[in-house]
Amino acid sequence: MVKKAPTPAQLRVRETFKIARAFLAPLNGLIKKGFAEQAKRKRSLPFGQALSHTLRIAIRHEAERPVVDPALVLLSDGSIAPANMPILKREIDRIIVTHTVTSDNLYPLDDQIILCAYQVEKGYAFINAKVWRRYEGQAILHLPAGFEADDFHVYLLVCDRKGKKYSRSRYLGYSTK
Repeated sequence: MVKKAPTPAQLRVRETFKIARAFLAPLNGLIKKGFAEQAKRKRSLPFGQALSHTLRIAIRHEAERPVVDPALVLLSDGSIAPANMPILKREIDRIIVTHTVTSDNLYPLDDQIILCAYQVEKGYAFINAKVWRRYEGQAILHLPAGFEADDFHVYLLVCDRKGKKYSRSRYLGYSTK
């Protein structure tokens, strides 16, 4: 049986999948937690949910090849309310995010705040080691030695105290040194 050569459209789709998977691969551990609730509800895999969203929403087709827009990528999606009005600040060895804490008891104040700093070109990501709570009004991500000079895409996630339910992740911007 003779194998048919792939069409240009098939090659574009394969390249799009490859680029989307490569972008999400370093974030797989966080995606497994962040999309677990949605994946269980839809009877699928968490990485598949994140990949589906990335392919539908976050891919921009440019002249040469498809490109992932980091601002449109989701690392989590769920029913928890996100942090209110986050503000990103970069210092030499850390990334600080402050947010408003409301006193109207609409959200549990013991929800965890997770910061993710992602360096796309080098393919690594960091999350905060210390558990930050919503009532503290801030979260700090200390950058390991040797990585202070790198630029990062920063995402903010909120999860319940058990780490089972998550908010929709929020892209905070590109943090430069």
